[in-house]
Amino acid sequence: MVPKILAYTILNMKSLLKDKIPFIWAILLPMVMFLLNFQNIENEKDFIPWWVYMVLCAFIYGIGVYTLELKEAGCLRTIFSIHYSPTAFFLGNLMTQIIFSVLSILVFDIVAGILKQFSISHLVVYSFGTMVLCIPFAFLGHGVTLLKRLHVSSIRTISTILIFGMFLLVGRDTMLNRYNPLYCVSDLVINYTMEKLAGYCIFTILAFILGGISIWRFEPNSNERR
Repeated sequence: MVPKILAYTILNMKSLLKDKIPFIWAILLPMVMFLLNFQNIENEKDFIPWWVYMVLCAFIYGIGVYTLELKEAGCLRTIFSIHYSPTAFFLGNLMTQIIFSVLSILVFDIVAGILKQFSISHLVVYSFGTMVLCIPFAFLGHGVTLLKRLHVSSIRTISTILIFGMFLLVGRDTMLNRYNPLYCVSDLVINYTMEKLAGYCIFTILAFILGGISIWRFEPNSNERR
């Protein structure tokens, strides 16, 4: 299993490195929002929503949407004809996006730390701890492969609207944040309580179940007729 995961990781990293836009975009938007809110940031933990957003984008787009793109293009049919291993493929994608998230967050932490004169080592510790809490989103992201009747372009558009909307809601005092995963994870880290931890554990279990079902039922053949 491990050699297959590494092979998929290397394959995905090569594909990712050829396209610089996702890496630039993953850093550019949080950096712009950081500069717009520069005066309102008082300590390292104020960056948590930015980190959650970056990891959430990586897991949703880099795992769920990316898998559907390969499926619609017919690439997975060729890959899986050599060896049918949806679990190894998912874990390879997960490793790729973890590496991608680490690089993106590290660049963001260094720039933000220098501009705000915060401890970069503290930012790195907080950001990587936040990234670990976001792992369930990877399984949730793969859950989009269960949507059979929607094209990947539609799913990408819907995901973009939802994720950006959640990011904008984080800084607002609204009841909608109760259902905002980005806000809930950020709030768990900043204002830790046993009740919030219990809610996070329930969400994690449900995300793992959904992800497990989507991996088990994954069909590599494209829905498009060619």
